[in-house]
Amino acid sequence: MFDGQVKLIKYDYAGESTLGTAPASNVTLSSSYYKGSLSRIPYYYWSGSSSNISNTWSSSTLNTDILNGTYLNTLGSEWSSLIATTSWKVGGMAWSTTNTAKQYYTTELEGSSSSTTYSAKVGLMYVSEYGYATSPENWNTALNNYANDTNRNNNWLYMGAPEWTISRSSDGSNGVFVVDLVGGVVYGYVFFRDGVRPSFSLESSVVLSGGSGSSADPYRLA
Repeated sequence: MFDGQVKLIKYDYAGESTLGTAPASNVTLSSSYYKGSLSRIPYYYWSGSSSNISNTWSSSTLNTDILNGTYLNTLGSEWSSLIATTSWKVGGMAWSTTNTAKQYYTTELEGSSSSTTYSAKVGLMYVSEYGYATSPENWNTALNNYANDTNRNNNWLYMGAPEWTISRSSDGSNGVFVVDLVGGVVYGYVFFRDGVRPSFSLESSVVLSGGSGSSADPYRLA
């Protein structure tokens, strides 16, 4: 729950059928870490194209054309009407191998960086959300060190392939934060290629109408 709204993050990586744009590459993982069901994982540029090397989220066509264009339209008008327009805080923070979830959250979402925003329905997860998705005893661990069995196995957001966060590096014009193959948070570049899991918040008027929350009996909304 964030700002009185329930936030959802897609379980598995989004593909060409929902993002509507051919991926930069399709990767068959030889790793045992991947938890999903895709035979090949589509990878996209954070900036939307290899020719765009800016880490400004408002200029990313992954944001404007894909997530808040084709993907949102693919969900249909009924689902789209349930999604709240969110003020995404995209100022970012400086990269460090010692940053903890709290440091990311305090700087990116509460500090001066939080004044840089972008309003849209769909985005990606914040790096701090990934940090807090592990069990509480690990919250003081640097996210760069999440690449171990304890943090990886206890983190419900870890999916087992490299993926983007919406969080950018504030000490460079093309750096962003990435969850890597083994679960650590690392520095990446917008022209790299990684997996995409869309994220969005529900309107406060949305209510739970049924379901237990399991994969066999998912929650139903109204």
